[in-house]
Amino acid sequence: MTSQCITIKSDRTIKSVVAPAKGEMLCKVAGNPKLFLRVNAADAKLWLYRYTHPVLKSKHKLSLGNYPSVTLAQATAIRSEYEQLLKQGIDPKAYREQQLKDEHKSLVSTFSRLAWLHFEQIQTKQKATTLKRKQGRYELLCSYLGDSPITDIEPRQMLEVLKDIQANSLKDDGTPTDKADRCAVIASDIFHYAIVNGYCTSDPARLVKSHLDGYRYGNRPSISTPDEFGQLMRDIETMKNEVHPNTFHSLKLLSMLFIRNGDLRSLKWQDVDFSENHICLTPMKGQGASALRMVKEMVVPLSRQAVQILKEQHKTTGHTDYVFYSDTATKNQIISENAANDALKTLGYQGKHCAHGFRASARTMLRHKLKYELDIIEMALGHVTKDPNGTAYDRWEFLEERADMMQHWADYIDGLSTGETDNVIKMPRKPRNQSIS
Repeated sequence: MTSQCITIKSDRTIKSVVAPAKGEMLCKVAGNPKLFLRVNAADAKLWLYRYTHPVLKSKHKLSLGNYPSVTLAQATAIRSEYEQLLKQGIDPKAYREQQLKDEHKSLVSTFSRLAWLHFEQIQTKQKATTLKRKQGRYELLCSYLGDSPITDIEPRQMLEVLKDIQANSLKDDGTPTDKADRCAVIASDIFHYAIVNGYCTSDPARLVKSHLDGYRYGNRPSISTPDEFGQLMRDIETMKNEVHPNTFHSLKLLSMLFIRNGDLRSLKWQDVDFSENHICLTPMKGQGASALRMVKEMVVPLSRQAVQILKEQHKTTGHTDYVFYSDTATKNQIISENAANDALKTLGYQGKHCAHGFRASARTMLRHKLKYELDIIEMALGHVTKDPNGTAYDRWEFLEERADMMQHWADYIDGLSTGETDNVIKMPRKPRNQSIS
């Protein structure tokens, strides 16, 4: 290291410094002890801060950056900041390293980055249809909070975001939907993920969720009066030669079996037992959070009419794995979840009846018109039903009684379609051998 008695007073002085022929030299900075400008033979200029460690009392030097990228004014300002740190007993080098760590952490701990890390984590645990719905909510939240460091998001900001989502997702009558509430749940999951992984310490979404306006959904539209239901079945019959067999047969089976549309659409031929006249299901709603209310497995007895429909359907898709196979499906190889509802809309039933509504129709008329006990109906719907001792019935319980009810229901539907229901309503039923009251 060579030396040169040059004191830096201004940018003009710096420009006048002549680089050494070899080695390097240090130039003091006027009025700024410990601050130097190092100049090497290649005329590269680097700011250096030389200080004594406040605890160890050892000598240290710290680079402040190259000139002219770091100006004289900036170098002196940094030097003043470090002098203040030393007075407080803080090592400037350790302080700067922590700053760099914090800056790096802020870059990787934005709400958007952590949101999608969390989304990746849940992908193996949830169904594709659920993920598709949730993805839209992740995208919506990120459109508000994406670039914000997750530690900077406070309850007030979170509430403003959720309130805005709620204001932009009202029903036709001006009342709130559950969109903001569901977004709050997802935001809370993201914050929880960030807390567990050390990126933040609080969950503002959980704190403000209760401050959202309440929402309420009514039941999905369904026809539950015999005359109207009979007309619905007659209208469906008119579509027999106008729509694909998948759509027509799915509507007929939804009315007879009153299982969920998703469960019917995903039914495989291996699940259909023509020798015993029943199908075996693993209800989608029996998994995850809904498992407490829905059975995990169920057997659905088939009426003569349902068997006939399935045999007709077999002529169309029997060569495939799925009962409602679709060669135009972009994924899953089955008909769209909208096929049945679109057909009902075409018939003029939008807002009056939907694919899911067949469950409510059956429940109402089986109970109030055909006088079946509620527990048997609930079992047919796939809902968990328990005996007096609190033990849940398995999928094979009361199969004979349920088979009688399913045949009675199919006959009743036929009667509603033709207007001949008196004998069907009064048809005898086999006595139950057990009580499940």
